[in-house]
Amino acid sequence: MINILINGIQIGNKSGTGRYTEELIKALLNVPENFLLHLCATSKLDITSPKIKHISLPRDKIIARLLLPYYIKSYISKNKIDIIHHPAFYGPIYPEVPTIVTIHDLAFLENPKWFPIHMSTYYKVTIPKSILNADMIITDSQYIASQIKKYFNIPDTKIKTIYLGVSDSFKPVSTHEISKIREKYKLPSRYILYLGTLEPRKNIPNMIRGWEKSFPAVRIPIVLIGRKGWKTSEIDKVINKSRYREHIHLLGYVEDEDILYIMGGAELFLYLSLYEGFGLPPLEAMKCGIPVIVSNTGSLKEIYTNYAILVDPNNVDNISESIIRVIEDESQKRTLIANGIIYANSFTWGKTAQETLNVYKQCILRRRR
Repeated sequence: MINILINGIQIGNKSGTGRYTEELIKALLNVPENFLLHLCATSKLDITSPKIKHISLPRDKIIARLLLPYYIKSYISKNKIDIIHHPAFYGPIYPEVPTIVTIHDLAFLENPKWFPIHMSTYYKVTIPKSILNADMIITDSQYIASQIKKYFNIPDTKIKTIYLGVSDSFKPVSTHEISKIREKYKLPSRYILYLGTLEPRKNIPNMIRGWEKSFPAVRIPIVLIGRKGWKTSEIDKVINKSRYREHIHLLGYVEDEDILYIMGGAELFLYLSLYEGFGLPPLEAMKCGIPVIVSNTGSLKEIYTNYAILVDPNNVDNISESIIRVIEDESQKRTLIANGIIYANSFTWGKTAQETLNVYKQCILRRRR
């Protein structure tokens, strides 16, 4: 039996890394192989399985982060652990146990100005150390794998790209459910949707400018779902000064169970980030039967070419023209929806989990040679 220790400190965090950690663990537990997951976390997952053993950290996340290296060190000294996996960029590495780190992106190196100084400094201290000392690295896309090779000169043999999955909860929904959610959030009958944190690399200002330019032609409001992140002054300025401000709906954080229905009621999904490690929300929208426009950059180009409309995220005219084309061209819209559903259904967490478990086994075998 393989004993796997997973650093689950991101569990409960509604960020992308938190969702990745939770979905991966749930899917791993359904893989029909003989292993035990030792989950180190501040809160237990709502899962009952003989394949999981919880290691409780202090509930305070800051204290938990500080004490994590000592908890893991103590645990591996008393228990047989074959592999350690840090699913969110970094974590303590011990020479006696092979370690895998998932690196979702290198945004802090690509453009440090996208982050507050304390965040970019912290990432520069912790993430490179994890990359250089890990036995193997998992990335969400070939694009991020290529960046790791570029910045750190890591050989191909130490990097494995494993695409993310799309939750089974995302699917086309009934008009009755859409009507109820519109009433709950006071949404217009038609709307274009964005889902994600409001932060600089998400390119919200150009997305709003492109939508604004398309508005006289399509007359469809825009809805933004997501927490306010950092460095949002330009985002606030562009939104508040928009001549169509009354047609911009800011919902803030929305519970997962409502996102499905808000997404299902959208005419179009926009995701015009300047940089992504994978970019999962557009696949979730596709699975709900919604046409998608994404940036033609990095991992988004890798994942979405042939299945979404790709645009230059810095070209407001290109964004505007693409919005108008998708809204007005019914034939193209139907093609995007049909192909998008099939494509999004090919991304499963079960596949992600099986490939991740294969990397665990490969890493263990390498160390034993």
